[in-house]
Amino acid sequence: MRRARPEDAKDITELTCFCFGDLYTTEEEIGRFIDDDRNRLFVIYDDKGLAGSILFLCESKADFMENMEVEPDDFDKISGGKGVLHHKFSVIRKDLRGRGLMTKMLDDALLMLKDEGIFGALFTQGWIKEGTIPMEGIFERAGYKQYKRQIRPWWKYYDRTCNICGGRCKCDAMVYYRPIG
Repeated sequence: MRRARPEDAKDITELTCFCFGDLYTTEEEIGRFIDDDRNRLFVIYDDKGLAGSILFLCESKADFMENMEVEPDDFDKISGGKGVLHHKFSVIRKDLRGRGLMTKMLDDALLMLKDEGIFGALFTQGWIKEGTIPMEGIFERAGYKQYKRQIRPWWKYYDRTCNICGGRCKCDAMVYYRPIG
């Protein structure tokens, strides 16, 4: 696994849009994530192409308070005064699912982030799909803890089609956090 480079943007866009819906992201947006040194976007390739990708976005305390409804005191306590990343997505190719690749990728990414020593915590949102959280086991194995349930956090995106809802996303989310260190 390695940090993404500009030439990976097309592959990452195709895989994330396949997993999350046609308008989840664009190649230009992925390119901006790659170009911003504050973010951490990791990829892994095999002989068939892009096998998986994980994106951690550097966001402000205000962003976490607004988008994930994190309380200010909780944010400060969990972050330990260091930078915080938003674990935006983790995706793997369909033919590789159920083989432990996502868990390994996340373990490797967390180790790289820990070695950097500049980030104190991660927050993420787990999609609640038909009453279950598909990523729950992976998050738990990676040391994430549940923070709170959000009602329709993605409803605000008028132009994105949810691959579960078939239109504007009506899904709920569980917010998770994980201290690094």
